[in-house]
Amino acid sequence: MSAEQQTEQPVESLRELATQEAVLKLLAERVAAAQKDVKARTQRALDAAQKRDGTERVGAYLPTGEQVATISLRKGETGPVVTDEEALARWVRQTWPDEEWTETRIVRTVKPWRLAEMLAEMDAAGAAKLVDKTTGEVLDVPGVVIKPTRARTHGITWRAGGKEQTAEAWRTGVLAQQLAAITAGGEAA
Repeated sequence: MSAEQQTEQPVESLRELATQEAVLKLLAERVAAAQKDVKARTQRALDAAQKRDGTERVGAYLPTGEQVATISLRKGETGPVVTDEEALARWVRQTWPDEEWTETRIVRTVKPWRLAEMLAEMDAAGAAKLVDKTTGEVLDVPGVVIKPTRARTHGITWRAGGKEQTAEAWRTGVLAQQLAAITAGGEAA
């Protein structure tokens, strides 16, 4: 044996690497599709449970009975959203012609600092309305609506050791029934 042959390290097989990458890609695609599906179903179930009896969280348990995580409802948020900047800018200019809260470019816009202030006022009021500080009149604001700005969702909080317990349950086959859909035949999206 030559000195060169003795110092060479074993080289990973390109075929083995290609196979491993293909398998992991398929698994990742199927996991992503399954996660999207179960997350949507969980959200619908949490929304229904919250509406029915006020439930906002539920435990996640392994088939062996250990609680590994808690799934908790996160409420969405609503607030003012500008839907027609041009209409809003025209209205601001007409309502407060002496103030320099708008600027003319190709179209009139509200200066960002003033828009942020107005949106904050509307957010606090929960309506697309402003109070004229001079007259006290409540003004409807065109080009702005109050609508969801962040979807209602849920999150997972792992218990201490929960990830490790779940990984062990996966490794030992305890989760085979829960993971069957991922490894079943058929094409992933």
